[in-house]
Amino acid sequence: MAIATTSYNPGFLTADELRTMFCVRVGEFESLLETLRENSGQSNQHVVVVGPRGSGKTTLLLRVALEVGSDPELSSRLYPIVFAEESYSVSTCGEFWLECLSRLAQQVPHRPGEPDLQRTVEDVRKERDDRALRERCLGALLDFAEREKKRLVLHVENLNMLFSDMMDPDAEWCLRKTLQTEPRVMIVGSATSRFEEIDRPDRPLYDLFRVLTLRPLGRQESAVLCERESGRALDNGVVRRLQILTGGSPRLLAIVARFAAARSLRTLMSDLLDLVDEHTAYFKSHLESLPAQERRVYLALAELWKPATAREVGNQARMETSACSAQLRRLMGRGVVADGGGTNRRKQYYVSERLYNIYYLLRRSRGTDSLVGALVKFMDAYYSRTELQEFADSMVAELDAVDPHMRPIYLMALQQFSSLPELAWHFYQEYPDHVPDAVRTVTEEASALLVLGGNKLGDGDVRGALRVLRELVQRYRGHRAPTVRDLVVMALVNRGNILAHEGRDEEALPALEEAVEVSEAADSPELRPNAATALLNQSILLTRLGRTQDAMDACDRLIDGFPGDRSDPVARQVAMALLNRGVLLGRLDRTEEALVAYDELQNRFGASESVGVLAAVATGQVNKAATLFELQRPDETLKVCEDTWGQFKGHESSLVLLAAGSALTIKSAVLSVQGRTSEHLVACDELLNRLDQHERNALTATVADYDAEAVHTLRLTTRGIRVLTYIKQGNMPAVADDTREILRTLPQLATIPSRSIQSLMVASCALGFDRMAALIRESPSTDHLLPLTTALEWEMGKEPRVAIEIRKVAEDMRRELAQVREHLSSEEADES
Repeated sequence: MAIATTSYNPGFLTADELRTMFCVRVGEFESLLETLRENSGQSNQHVVVVGPRGSGKTTLLLRVALEVGSDPELSSRLYPIVFAEESYSVSTCGEFWLECLSRLAQQVPHRPGEPDLQRTVEDVRKERDDRALRERCLGALLDFAEREKKRLVLHVENLNMLFSDMMDPDAEWCLRKTLQTEPRVMIVGSATSRFEEIDRPDRPLYDLFRVLTLRPLGRQESAVLCERESGRALDNGVVRRLQILTGGSPRLLAIVARFAAARSLRTLMSDLLDLVDEHTAYFKSHLESLPAQERRVYLALAELWKPATAREVGNQARMETSACSAQLRRLMGRGVVADGGGTNRRKQYYVSERLYNIYYLLRRSRGTDSLVGALVKFMDAYYSRTELQEFADSMVAELDAVDPHMRPIYLMALQQFSSLPELAWHFYQEYPDHVPDAVRTVTEEASALLVLGGNKLGDGDVRGALRVLRELVQRYRGHRAPTVRDLVVMALVNRGNILAHEGRDEEALPALEEAVEVSEAADSPELRPNAATALLNQSILLTRLGRTQDAMDACDRLIDGFPGDRSDPVARQVAMALLNRGVLLGRLDRTEEALVAYDELQNRFGASESVGVLAAVATGQVNKAATLFELQRPDETLKVCEDTWGQFKGHESSLVLLAAGSALTIKSAVLSVQGRTSEHLVACDELLNRLDQHERNALTATVADYDAEAVHTLRLTTRGIRVLTYIKQGNMPAVADDTREILRTLPQLATIPSRSIQSLMVASCALGFDRMAALIRESPSTDHLLPLTTALEWEMGKEPRVAIEIRKVAEDMRRELAQVREHLSSEEADES
């Protein structure tokens, strides 16, 4: 077999091996060292590291002990004493200190002129009085500490078991007194779970230990560990599946990461059996550590394999649902079962470390079908989608030439492969003969309904499209075939989007939520884009409904559930969620958190090549600049604007360039406020010149997504800003020139921006009403600006004849003109 594994006891490693293999739990390692460095006063902070079997407690404590012994600063004042992983012989306080002295004697060679610790241990073992034993052993330990001028650091494993096995009821009080009053002794221990001796206020050890909990490894640490164990970098998808398979357990990750990367079905079957056989002792110890009723529920869940409700697990275990729910809660408390998918009222549970599923399936039945099923599930977790597809393709190609006795096994494996979410569509399209007839038929029916719904929507029959999509969902909801389930999710997302487009937001939300729940339960790569889109649209709808916190929760769910990177298929949705999160935080006046969200968006996706993603990044930076401007932090505002424009000004996508262009308008506004007029005008000129170049490039087809409406709108905004500056300078010829350009551009827009009307009214008061009226008459905007020209003529004493609707708008504009004139006069008075 190609696997080279070691025992799961890290105590057998040499110092060099321990340093080399220690690559995760680095944060916890540094935290423990910091605590040890701070233990320099008259009392010590004792620590207990809590985590289930295989979470890395022993390795972490051994690495800390190694560091204490080798680091010059730590070794000059601390001396580590490492207990065995189990201290079965300790049942009294005296025996605890005897074990400690015995371990010290094993570590310290005898030196002439000093007490022989080995002889001391042999001597005190004869002591039958526990109090005398305690005093003699503790005295010898403290004498050693005094001679060495060091504090003793006791690395004690399985404190929960050690204290629960104590037969002396006063032992814990005795230990507490010593640990509280004797600065020369400290404990860095471990426990498989929190225990009542440290949690209950009426127990002696309450509040004596700082608890450091080891969580399952995250994706980044899992990737580091897998690469070290396998010798190759695994793609994110494989790491994620291995993380699920092992529950983020370092021990199990190390086991499976070394699994042979074979390409033969026969070899893989043999390797999997060997792997399970080799680690049977570890798997059994895990199961045997559970109480009987919990073990019964745990094994029922393991046999089901898929996420299951309490009722389904209860049926499998032949227990009442309420009793099963109680046991599942206890198992979740131990960290060996997790919940995911389902609804709040009907939670679904699964075994945290899925490798136990495979172990149990193989141990329960050694039949070929059981072995093939377990092997395919393992491969699904271990190999990337590309590797799985290549393996399946090679099996199909070899099928006719394979040994006759292996052919049934090949056929069995191919049918199993066809049911994997990653390969279901590949088999349906390329190898339909290896897809069960029932699955193929149902997939064809559901596909036809999805296409029919799309056709009806394309023909404008919205009601018909919604009816067909509802029929698809109702008919095939809950189907286990990945292809059918995927089609149901697509139908739910499409139905939710149509309802949202029709303004039926409250009806759209349940459809989108169901799509997300089905996708999360399936954990299918095919459904990732649909699930991400559903969550993004949920956040948009909830925002529209004024449910800001719910919208934030949807964004967080998307951001946390789909980490990805800039090349991920759902990167656009995640980037938009980060952008929306920043906007929502701003609405909640949590501006500093909003700024962090915009920075995270830039850091994660700033190097993307996707137009949609980069547009979100640019918009996020513009929002950041606007937020800083409102917070009156001009220097930071200018830097963000300059960085954003520098990053995106060369981009030939209207979506990206125009978002970045807004940063230049904010920059020009800041410069204007600061009185840096010449720099302000340079910024406006730079943006207008770039927009002209972008428009010319669009004529040569180098801009794929040219948005003339948006380009003209930004151009009008920039010219409007510049008009105000020219008015302050008294440069009326320049005001007239920009006004002509505004009037030339307006007819090219579907609607006239209100900001442009404001700019024209300000220019009217600066140039004079007669001059503005003449400019409008000379321009192509005459018909578009009839209410404004009517208001101007009234101001000049004329009585134009216009429709009643025009008169009403013109009256409003005349009042606004009066306000603008008064504001300009006030500014002139202030300046004089």
